[in-house]
Amino acid sequence: MSQWRVLIEENMGAGERKEWRISDIYEVEGGREEARAIAAELAMRYSPRHPSFTQERAVYKVGEDSWITMVIGLTARYHYRVTVAELVHRG
Repeated sequence: MSQWRVLIEENMGAGERKEWRISDIYEVEGGREEARAIAAELAMRYSPRHPSFTQERAVYKVGEDSWITMVIGLTARYHYRVTVAELVHRG
């Protein structure tokens, strides 16, 4: 089993009940390079829970293993982060 993961963090909820948390964890069968390729694709194509109707998106590479995507909907703006991570302990 590979120890590489791709984590998606995003805004969950709406209004004053909005919070930031990990929404998805993708297990990667290959190594770090494969995880990076998957993460880059998710930064471009992942469908976050909010907004419902995406009008525009902007993707920023903020590090070797991290992207932030801003998604603009009809009435609100949301963002999500995609990160390559190595699982170092589970127990």
